[in-house]
Amino acid sequence: VVDDETYDELSELAGQRVVHVALWEDSLADALAEATPDPAQQAAFDLDLYLEDGIYFELYGVTCFDDPDSEPWQGHAATQARFAALVGGQAHLAEVAVDEDDGLVLVLESGDGAPVFLAVGAWLADEWDELPED
Repeated sequence: VVDDETYDELSELAGQRVVHVALWEDSLADALAEATPDPAQQAAFDLDLYLEDGIYFELYGVTCFDDPDSEPWQGHAATQARFAALVGGQAHLAEVAVDEDDGLVLVLESGDGAPVFLAVGAWLADEWDELPED
């Protein structure tokens, strides 16, 4: 849940460029449920999102949308490719929002101005000193 104080802190990150996204092969939810979903049908992902000024998010149960009214992205490989294109296209964190349940929603914007909405199930934020190697 995002309270008012946390929202204010996170909103200060708007405008920062996304410098790296690490999409996890296995999700924490699947590991806890001992499930092995079909990677081509996967629609919720765990990932690390790194911003240029040294903040990163560990995001769990993320559903990605091009538009809030569209179908979510599906497939691990397709989602990995889309995030690679976003990072390569100088995407940035355009907005921090909340859903009707006060859950975190990150809005990324690509270099061409197209938004991507990340509805987050759970998250942690921390600082990074060095980007991970792919």
